[in-house]
Amino acid sequence: MDRTMAELVVRARDLWKSYDGRADVLCGVDLDVAALEAILVFGPNGSGKTTLLSLLGGLDVPSRGSVAIGGKEISRLKESDLAKIRLHDVGFVFQTHNLIDDLTVEENVALPLRLARKPADARVADLLAAFQLTRLATRRPKEISVGEAQRVAVARALANGPKVILADEPTAALDGKGSAAVLAAFELARTSFRTALVVASHDAAVPGLAATAYHLENGTLSRRA
Repeated sequence: MDRTMAELVVRARDLWKSYDGRADVLCGVDLDVAALEAILVFGPNGSGKTTLLSLLGGLDVPSRGSVAIGGKEISRLKESDLAKIRLHDVGFVFQTHNLIDDLTVEENVALPLRLARKPADARVADLLAAFQLTRLATRRPKEISVGEAQRVAVARALANGPKVILADEPTAALDGKGSAAVLAAFELARTSFRTALVVASHDAAVPGLAATAYHLENGTLSRRA
């Protein structure tokens, strides 16, 4: 049964996307993400995974179709309103951690809270403790491992209590141990910090991620049995 917009964290309908008149990257994609749900979107490089996440998170707008977050249609919002959605309702984690080198771990996690003009100290302390990062609080990104930096990125994505985290190949640059730690961080984000997850990967069976799986190829999304 099709769920209503009010029941969903993210609802995408008939998403199409092309760039500069070239072939469509996405072709009529539908996707529902419920609260606390974990979804894996896998497919080969160039299949449109990054484009899909960009549309779901308001980083880009579809050529056709609609995206709603928390029941609110975002596809035609002006940029200032989209920026608020991205700050408060969506957390992003990318293949590279994208931390700010001049800030400490603690300051990187606090940044979304500062931008939202929210108290930061207690929330940041809780996040650092939950992801076993407290001992790294005063270090800078270049002083920690790649896997640790990616866990900092997960903590930062949670700072403002988003409805959903969108992660684009978040373990691609990690070894097995680092990958397992980051996937455990995502599961903790879902269960303890009450957020939904959409993880894009070229790996059809991301170890340690219990998720509803979809396959994206040639712009078409299909659910795996």
